[in-house]
Amino acid sequence: MTEPLTIEALERWVLFGARWRVVEVSGDAAVVDLCACTGELVERHRVSEPEVVAYLRDHRAQPSD
Repeated sequence: MTEPLTIEALERWVLFGARWRVVEVSGDAAVVDLCACTGELVERHRVSEPEVVAYLRDHRAQPSD
C-alpha cells in the first residue's frame, strides 16, 4: 500500500525538478498525476484528505519554467 499523498510530498516533488498536474477535483476528492520533468506520468494518486484537496484546488495550475 502506498503512503497517502501529502502537501509536503507534492512540494518536494517539484523541488526535485518534477511536475504534478490535477486531473480531476471535486468537493471531497482529487486525482493528481505525478510526472517526470519531461511530463511523462510516473504515478497517479486519488486523494481525499481535505487539506490536500483544497491545496490542489488552489494550485491546480503550476507556473511553467
